[in-house]
Amino acid sequence: MRESTGRRLGFAFLFALAAGVLVHFYNPVDHIRADLRADAGGFKFSLEIAARAIEKVCQGV
Repeated sequence: MRESTGRRLGFAFLFALAAGVLVHFYNPVDHIRADLRADAGGFKFSLEIAARAIEKVCQGV
């Protein structure tokens, strides 16, 4: 059986409100961007350490 229009509108309002609260307190796009920046920074730092280690080994040979 179909629900009333008011009930469907109420559920739509509650879901929209819940989505708004979720985005307000936990913005997933900002978290993903921050994770990507941290990963890129860590990768760059790891490459620098590896390059220095290779240079030290090459200098000793």
